[in-house]
Amino acid sequence: MIDVVCFGEILWDVFESGRPRHGEPIARQFRPELGGAPANVAIGLARLGARSALVAGVGRDRLGDALVAELKSDGVDTRFVQQLPNRTGLTFVFRDERGEPDYLFYRHESADLAIRAAHITPAMGRAHWVLLGTSMLMTRELAGATEAFLNVAQSEGAQPFVDLNVRPHLWSSPALMRRAIGKLASRASLVKASDADLQAIGGDAADLKWLERWAPKATWLITRGAGEASAIGAHGEVHMPAMRTRCVSATGAGDAFIAGTLATLVAARALPGTRAWADPDLWRTALRVGHSMGKKAVSAAGAVAGLRNLGPIVALIDGVRGGSASAPNGRRTASRTTPGMARRGARARLIA
Repeated sequence: MIDVVCFGEILWDVFESGRPRHGEPIARQFRPELGGAPANVAIGLARLGARSALVAGVGRDRLGDALVAELKSDGVDTRFVQQLPNRTGLTFVFRDERGEPDYLFYRHESADLAIRAAHITPAMGRAHWVLLGTSMLMTRELAGATEAFLNVAQSEGAQPFVDLNVRPHLWSSPALMRRAIGKLASRASLVKASDADLQAIGGDAADLKWLERWAPKATWLITRGAGEASAIGAHGEVHMPAMRTRCVSATGAGDAFIAGTLATLVAARALPGTRAWADPDLWRTALRVGHSMGKKAVSAAGAVAGLRNLGPIVALIDGVRGGSASAPNGRRTASRTTPGMARRGARARLIA
């Protein structure tokens, strides 16, 4: 069985090579790098030793062929990648002095946006986990494909991981966006949200009310940019500060974080209801691995370009393989906090 099936977009991110000449708005040379959040996660998982697959659409063109070849070279299962008559999508990525991206999309009716419910098959849901992002809800057709994928996944017993990844400018209506994203999050076992996501969805990053309303039964992964990340759920709550590093490009940092945390859970065979799932030490390791992957991601321009030389990170994951993590001193620790108590505690601390 596949460990994680990732559902959603794949495209080329086109980065400037170097900086623009004096007085010019753009550089003269550009470099393509694989992009699309689900594809980034699938590659990150594969490089960490997990069995990952991607459900996505590419064009019947050289750009699409190159994307599939890159996935295969990293060991990602590509049997569910659909070759469609639409062109392969492109996104130009421009960066400011801090490495923060500004995107210019060339994705009108592109293949990554042409996945439909008719493309979904039961085999796509035969996995321990499925990853879904909210950008695949922004049209009626994409939402129908997402619904079909989630239905087959849950019928096969897969656990849904929902990445909020909120992009308000992609939606025609804020009300439609909030309703669609809330409905998806309500079916998740694990939800990842940044403070920016929670603010964009109309929630409050300080008190997590949006998650309490829409995903009360899920475990939450909360990231705060260069600040700490938190995992809140049946294990109680754990927190881990981000790792300081120079940011070349912030593109893909969140995707790398997801790949790291999810690869750790996969290695430990941690699923909702298992003993490992309630182990705070495992979640502490998962956050550490997630931050380590995020640090790698921001070290280079390209969402997965910096995910190299992962031996030390893989060693952390190997430490939990087949079971739960241990505390640094080798002793086991247990949580006495219920999920509800943990969430109320998190709200009180974050509000303060």
